[in-house]
Amino acid sequence: MNKVIIFGGTTEGRRLAQDLAEHDVVSIYCVATEYGKEPIEESSCIHIHSGRMDSNEMLKLYQCERPDAIIDATHPFAEVVKGEITNSLRNYETVPFYRLSREEDTVDVSNCVFFDSAVDCARALLNTEGKVFLTTGSKELPTFCQEESLRDRIIARILPNDESLEICKSCGLKGNQIVALQGPFSKMMNIAFMREYEANIMVLKESGKAGGEAARIEAANACGAKCFVIRRPKEAPGTYSFAEVEDRLFSQFDIKERFTKVDDLHSAADKIKEKITPDIKFNVSLAGFGMGHATLTKEVQELIDDADYIFGAPRMVVGIDTNAKKYPYYLAEDIIPTIQSLSAEISYGIKNIVVLFSGDTGFYSGASKLKAALMELEYCKVKILPGISTVSALAARANETWQEGSLVSTHGVEEAIWMPELIQSVLHNEKTFALTSGSKDVRKIGQILIGLQENNTCDFRIFVGTNLYSAEKLEWLTPEKCWNFERDGLCSLLIKNTKFTPKQLSPGMKDEEFIRDKVPMSKEEIRALSICKLLPTKDSIIYDIGSGSGSVAVELASLDSSVKVFAVELKNEACNLIQKNLDRFMLKNVAVIEGTAPDCLEGLPVPTHVFIGGSAGRLEDILLKLKAYNSQMRIVINAVTLETIAEINAVIKKLGIENEDIIQVAVSKAKKAGDYSLMQGQNPVYIVTINI
Repeated sequence: MNKVIIFGGTTEGRRLAQDLAEHDVVSIYCVATEYGKEPIEESSCIHIHSGRMDSNEMLKLYQCERPDAIIDATHPFAEVVKGEITNSLRNYETVPFYRLSREEDTVDVSNCVFFDSAVDCARALLNTEGKVFLTTGSKELPTFCQEESLRDRIIARILPNDESLEICKSCGLKGNQIVALQGPFSKMMNIAFMREYEANIMVLKESGKAGGEAARIEAANACGAKCFVIRRPKEAPGTYSFAEVEDRLFSQFDIKERFTKVDDLHSAADKIKEKITPDIKFNVSLAGFGMGHATLTKEVQELIDDADYIFGAPRMVVGIDTNAKKYPYYLAEDIIPTIQSLSAEISYGIKNIVVLFSGDTGFYSGASKLKAALMELEYCKVKILPGISTVSALAARANETWQEGSLVSTHGVEEAIWMPELIQSVLHNEKTFALTSGSKDVRKIGQILIGLQENNTCDFRIFVGTNLYSAEKLEWLTPEKCWNFERDGLCSLLIKNTKFTPKQLSPGMKDEEFIRDKVPMSKEEIRALSICKLLPTKDSIIYDIGSGSGSVAVELASLDSSVKVFAVELKNEACNLIQKNLDRFMLKNVAVIEGTAPDCLEGLPVPTHVFIGGSAGRLEDILLKLKAYNSQMRIVINAVTLETIAEINAVIKKLGIENEDIIQVAVSKAKKAGDYSLMQGQNPVYIVTINI
């Protein structure tokens, strides 16, 4: 049976013994201490020899075990043992001998200072201040503890064995200066230790990849700490990498399979994860900047301090004093190409990126758009952090609460969207908070409020906050003052309406509220019932075909500012009347389309709901056009004549529409005749509801 002697106590030594055992090669695995054998299990193919040996004792071991190969897989800094191994081989018969060279780690060492010995490192530490996180092990502790001024600043991380603890005690270290734990330690664990002990210097050996060198250096970089690194002793000629040693042993023992059974035993889930999980190059934090530097949360400030790259509007990045590279970008179209360019330059480690957004990331922020774009980059890990919102800050400045207020933003939002939302909000809420892009928006809002005061029973007062927390200006203004507002800077508004009318949650506008002229109009009861049958929802897109005076379009648009209505009307006179009614109610979420349906429907968004009050004899063409959209929609049709209801029935059957709902409504209204009220009947109306 093939046999090797491995001088180990390292990750590489354990792995080599385990790989050989999988192919029935016996290893005599030598470690210096009882603790050293704990990470590896003894088996029929792994025999553990514990205890320090000199060259003579090593020779006796060779003569007893008669190995086919001898491997030195000891720690790079174990110079005494390596010397004894070299001496022992001089008096032993020739067998293959391999000295394993530890793989170096690739890491940014720009923040590191290198020393040739522990003595030089300790001497340099005497000229520094602050806590020292010492991760060189227990053997070098006496060197670092000679001077009391340095000893009192040391936090020593050691192996949790009696020998190491005894050395700490003999060096005069106190219990709160000792961290006795077995590695390996991740970057985040090292960061946690550094921050817990408030250390600003990390001391380590140049121990390579298996020794967790990169995780420690990257942790120190993240904490803004210096790294003092003791260089690895120069290796003797003729060393081999782990792969080279294993290849040579497998060839010597005629093992054909290069990959071990241990690899084969990896779960399928691990294999898939390794395949589909790309290397992360950037931790990207989308962070709320609040109102400025004075309102940064501690969480965001810590991220800024740890950042390698910072993005944000110029006013944000200018005042940040860190070594991070700063980019005055806040739009996804500028940030994404920059990150892609940075990715091509990075060959090691994970970099930290912070993107700053004004106010809070959850309120009309560019964070959501950027997050979606970043998720397409497989090498980015994204998280979002909140900031103090402008709304919260403004309410506090005005000594008001915002919990019962309505929130609107004009910043980065199309006027066609924000204007109807603002109008509905200020009419039906005592408080409306509005973020703006500056004085231009404030003037527009002032003009709107003046118009609303003229046409409605409103009483507006506006609290304006300009450049909150940064040379801020706070003032209460009238709508007229807002109309003439010229102050430069970031403006946010609290609009108070002491005479607001609660929002009506059902249709039921009076006929008298509309401008009618001689254009036909659906009566209020029929209009209310038809809208209830239509079942509009938030964000609905509605066609009002044969709009007439626009009463249905107006009432639909008044239900919610998110509803978009297209009032389709053939007659020019009626289109002008519709616009008058829209102006009367200051509705901006209705578009008047002059023309004959279905021809004039080309280019409009696909509707979710359609009301047909008049079809100009082209009902079948209209329904065919709507069905061709191949999108679910609800349609309500009003008919007054028997001929029209007969046409509706015929078209429904022709198109194969099922589950139609047809009702006839006859309304009578009381009319005064002297001291009496007489019921006066209106023409009966058919209301037909279908889904296509």
